[in-house]
Amino acid sequence: MRVKPFTSFPHPVLAGYTGDYGDRIFSLLMEIEEEPDQGAVLLQGNAVIDDPTITLLIESGRAKLGLMIYCQDTYLDQLVECPLGEIKLNLSGGRVRGTVHVRGVVVVAQDGLTLDSKHIVDEFPLDARTARAGDFIALTEELSFEAGLEKLAPLESIFRLKKSDEIQEGQFQLNLDSESIEILAHPSLYDVLHSLREQATMKDLLLPSLYLPVVMSVLDAMRSDEYADKRWHGVISARCNAEGIDVKNVELEAVAQKFLDTPMKWLKTVVERMN
Repeated sequence: MRVKPFTSFPHPVLAGYTGDYGDRIFSLLMEIEEEPDQGAVLLQGNAVIDDPTITLLIESGRAKLGLMIYCQDTYLDQLVECPLGEIKLNLSGGRVRGTVHVRGVVVVAQDGLTLDSKHIVDEFPLDARTARAGDFIALTEELSFEAGLEKLAPLESIFRLKKSDEIQEGQFQLNLDSESIEILAHPSLYDVLHSLREQATMKDLLLPSLYLPVVMSVLDAMRSDEYADKRWHGVISARCNAEGIDVKNVELEAVAQKFLDTPMKWLKTVVERMN
């Protein structure tokens, strides 16, 4: 289960987007420790609630503090109760893979709970300050992180250079319908590119001349979900998620250059090698 952004409620909810509690905050501070090759994922941190009435509800058992964990790739959808103070949650053993969403929540544990914080804004009449068991009364922002090995896969592992007689001389095209990104090149261009790959002093020319426009085209294609089931899409998505990149709202050339570690610098390096 995930709470949609800006969901409205009939009672006051402490959340950054509601403003129901004025300037009070409920935030989740988490660190992720991961050993991808071992499948080990540990969440550590704490929740910060600066409204004492909600803290008191948790301490008295009338409300519960928890983490909502959602991972589509492993079908994990769970609310885990947590104590006030330090939070530790072990998600190892393959419980999560790919994008994982985490949100701190406070849930009412009994019917007819009265919310009487002095910080609740005046717009809420008294008869709208009662919550039922299972209702949310506080929400943090949703945090996301990337679990698993895909984000560590080298980009070169998802590219395949292939020869094609159907491509015009001196040109290449992309085939994104495969599990890898296929770069289809006219035979004469293929021979040149293949030769460059085999030369230690020249292969770096491929980064700015070939892979930079290819990665930009691939990122542009990822702005739709057409290729979401392909392995190459999963690898690049994992890299984007791990670095907080939203491909729908970025400058493609900036992201492509970041992924390829500023490839234009290799032009100078190759020239220096030749001289």
